[in-house]
Amino acid sequence: MKPTAIFTYLSQESTIDYEGHLSLLMFTAGCNFQCRYCHNPELIPKKKESVSVKELQNILFRAKNNWIDAVSISGGEPTMSPYLEETLRIVKSFGFHIKLDTQGSFPDILQNALPYLDYVAMDYKMPMEKLSHVTQTKISKNSILRSIHLLKESGVDYEIRTTVVPGLQTDSDMIQICKEIAPVQKFVLQHFVPRENLPDPSYQKKPRTPLPLLESYQSICKEYIEQTIIR
Repeated sequence: MKPTAIFTYLSQESTIDYEGHLSLLMFTAGCNFQCRYCHNPELIPKKKESVSVKELQNILFRAKNNWIDAVSISGGEPTMSPYLEETLRIVKSFGFHIKLDTQGSFPDILQNALPYLDYVAMDYKMPMEKLSHVTQTKISKNSILRSIHLLKESGVDYEIRTTVVPGLQTDSDMIQICKEIAPVQKFVLQHFVPRENLPDPSYQKKPRTPLPLLESYQSICKEYIEQTIIR
């Protein structure tokens, strides 16, 4: 049988990754971005390891028996995987809610995945003209904007989220982001949390995002997107 999209998984459940659900966290390997403050840098390179269909079914069976009602799939970038749709089909056959994290650069794969999804969280790190500074790769503006359009038209619940990094975004950046994505269901401003494993050493030394900065950006963004929250 073909391998699935899952490179690895965390056996412990999460109560915070998918709001309102007790979820099993799963991760795929490989990402076409090289973000300076990626919080899962070990998953950026593509790897050959995979989980068989039988192994995935056993994992899901145990999760179901432990009162887990959802699966959250992150990465890396899950929409890079050729086995994503197959994996989603298997997960959904167990009756789980599914949340997908993505950065939106593979809209065709996202479109195929949407019928299986109950929630999508899409990262939007910077205004389009500045995004490549963060990703350190060439990006397709049209691909990312198409992914946002797909979410808006899908009927699936979703959020667009920006990790606010001290010294990175400016007031004008936040205004531009809002103009590029609005209107959206929910816009989430996330804390940046420094870690020793961040790819760019200079980001390892940055402070955690102060609440006043997030509140300031929230006030700015509410002028464009009413449902702007801090997480």
